[in-house]
Amino acid sequence: MFGGIFLLALLGIDWASGYAIAGYCMTHGVSPYGYAFWQSFGPFIILLVIQFIRKDLWINKKGMVYALYCGIFGIVIPNLLIYIAAPRVPSSVLTVVANISPIITYVLAIVFGVEKFNLSRMMCVLLGMFGVLLIVFSGHGVVDGAPILWILFALLIPLSYAFSAVYISRFDPKSGNSLSYAMWMLLFSTLCISPITIFMGGYYQLKITDVNTLLILLEIVLSVVGYIILFIIIRKLGVVYYTLVNAVAVVSGVIYGKIVFNQMLNNKVYIGVAMILLAIAGVSYFKSTGKVKKD
Repeated sequence: MFGGIFLLALLGIDWASGYAIAGYCMTHGVSPYGYAFWQSFGPFIILLVIQFIRKDLWINKKGMVYALYCGIFGIVIPNLLIYIAAPRVPSSVLTVVANISPIITYVLAIVFGVEKFNLSRMMCVLLGMFGVLLIVFSGHGVVDGAPILWILFALLIPLSYAFSAVYISRFDPKSGNSLSYAMWMLLFSTLCISPITIFMGGYYQLKITDVNTLLILLEIVLSVVGYIILFIIIRKLGVVYYTLVNAVAVVSGVIYGKIVFNQMLNNKVYIGVAMILLAIAGVSYFKSTGKVKKD
């Protein structure tokens, strides 16, 4: 149990750090596409070397299809959304909004037959959505003047993450290991994002004396660790328990925003954050009325 809690805390802090780093880079000359490219290609190269040493590069056709969808919905789409929203939404608010995925995850888990309906959990979902609405409509200037439309745009991020988490749990082909899935997922995401980066002219050249470069390299390492832990948690602890990661990320993100970026939020936003944290904890705490067996 302690090991599971440690992994949850580690991944939550890892994710929150990523939002803070992205927020800095996006406001200091790095395009969303160039940043997204390095956050796919860099971790892929590291895992490729690791898997080459382990002589474990290959997965079967079913595993490749699985990794492709994981890469698109778990990396390409949410990462591009994050990096596009990062210059326009404060990192603390972006972290909170992006990490409401547990609330959406439970709804999608019901749709995909991973979980059965549970009234207590659904009430927590509604509580979390009220928290989101409180943040979105908390008034002009409370989130550094971030336009409401951009905060609503950011809601696409947790939707993509939620779908990815449910897909990973529901359609796991049970072949390969966490490292191999993470590597192939990153390969496919790199292949998807590369032409977009070239077409949009967003490639960012790394320079070792550049602060952005150092932060990008740091985030590459954090991404590798994060993707590996993601599969370990979902496979060993389950998709619902995994959602607690988001609670850690929410708290960490608010702390980062206050200390690193000096972002001031009003009381309505903090109340919304508290409601979201309660919703995430409740969705994870209340027992399901039963789980649907996988095919």
